[in-house]
Amino acid sequence: MLHMTSIVHKLALTACTLAALAGCGSSPVYKDEAFSQESPYQLTTTQGPQQACEAAQFALLSQGYRVERSEGLTMHFQKHFQPDEDTNATIDFFISCKPRGSGATVFANAVETTYELKKTSGSTGFSVAGAGSITMPWSKGADSLVKVAGITIADNRFYQRFFDLLGTYLR
Repeated sequence: MLHMTSIVHKLALTACTLAALAGCGSSPVYKDEAFSQESPYQLTTTQGPQQACEAAQFALLSQGYRVERSEGLTMHFQKHFQPDEDTNATIDFFISCKPRGSGATVFANAVETTYELKKTSGSTGFSVAGAGSITMPWSKGADSLVKVAGITIADNRFYQRFFDLLGTYLR
């Protein structure tokens, strides 16, 4: 019995070592964070923050986004997509309007999250005393959406299209 316990401990140690080495292979994402003064995530306007946020709200509502949360000059919008039968995606759009001089700066940040349909199935089994285990042909299945990706949208053109539309509501 002592020999079996030793083998289990060695296997557990090996699994832990492999897990630690797997983590060492990837570089932390913060190392690529540039903190550049040039940013696609902001627009400065001569309108005040209240007017700027209202224009952002009109722009997103006009494109099918729904208001998830609105607290003063900070808002969260969401829109759902289904690119194919087994994939769903959402875009969460976050807006903050801050006073800047006699105008405002609108900060926009969007996160795309992708979910895939995962199907699981199983059969029902039970044990009868003296007869052993019996597996019945009744099957059960469960479909669930599983998050497979989430990323901040960093495409300059995406934000430029949004800010162009926002500008039409500021006029």
